[in-house]
Amino acid sequence: MGVYTKIEDEARSEGRALVFKRSNEQDPKELYGTTYQMRNFYRQFADGFFSSLDVMNYIQHHAAVQRMKKNDRVLDVCCGRGLLLPLIRYHKPNIKEYVGVDIEEKNINEQLRRSGTKEITDIEQYYPFDITHVLCSCEDMHKFLDHNSFDKIVYTSSIEHMQRKAGYKSLRACHKLLKPSGHMFLSCPNTGNKQDPYDVQYAAHLYEWNLNELEQALDKVGFEITNKFGLVGKVRDYENWLAHNGTESEQDIYNRLKTYIPKTWLMAMFPVIHPEGASEVLLECKKKGIANG
Repeated sequence: MGVYTKIEDEARSEGRALVFKRSNEQDPKELYGTTYQMRNFYRQFADGFFSSLDVMNYIQHHAAVQRMKKNDRVLDVCCGRGLLLPLIRYHKPNIKEYVGVDIEEKNINEQLRRSGTKEITDIEQYYPFDITHVLCSCEDMHKFLDHNSFDKIVYTSSIEHMQRKAGYKSLRACHKLLKPSGHMFLSCPNTGNKQDPYDVQYAAHLYEWNLNELEQALDKVGFEITNKFGLVGKVRDYENWLAHNGTESEQDIYNRLKTYIPKTWLMAMFPVIHPEGASEVLLECKKKGIANG
């Protein structure tokens, strides 16, 4: 049986333009961020209607949970509706504490009512580990949480929902909060060589980092990238990339898998081996030392 705690930053949205999604009429440079969440992949699978993005999101959450250990303190940055929680409850119920940070109160309130597709009435009775929610911007979360206190930080598909400056500050906050022995799980779109980072794939995105830009920011903050994976690909783009960059053996394996595995699943699996050709990437990171500036 867990213990539930809520911490709130009353000034979290003061002077900041938060929207659900960006409209065509809005200047993205004038917005602070978007609050749109990724789809509830548990419901999508239950309904039988899901895309490669839903498969990718399930896999990246499951992979993050598999890396958790007994008595870990886990920080879920931009936690949304808490898609990590059902997987933690089933696969790693012996963690010490789950801490979810989000700027949108509706997202956190949804975690109190639902776990995946299940309705819950008592969050403390339902989860065997402690749960804390912090209602604030992720760039400010280090003001409310103990530094060097988290074993795992999960920061998936969120940094593209805010301005670059806020995203960079959120990485600095993550560095302050992560234990010296801890690891961070960070994912974001891979925009390639687009000239304008505000030319985004989805209306929910605000500023899309390219991979090189994000790697440089992580290095400056004080992170070392220990592993890199492709998360998902768009069929035409990925097949074109593979034709020009993959080995003959990889192309043969891909074509063999393609004859049986539906593209919805294949595009959330095969790009793992080629992050450069994927449309979204995952970076596993650890601290390398003291953050710069």
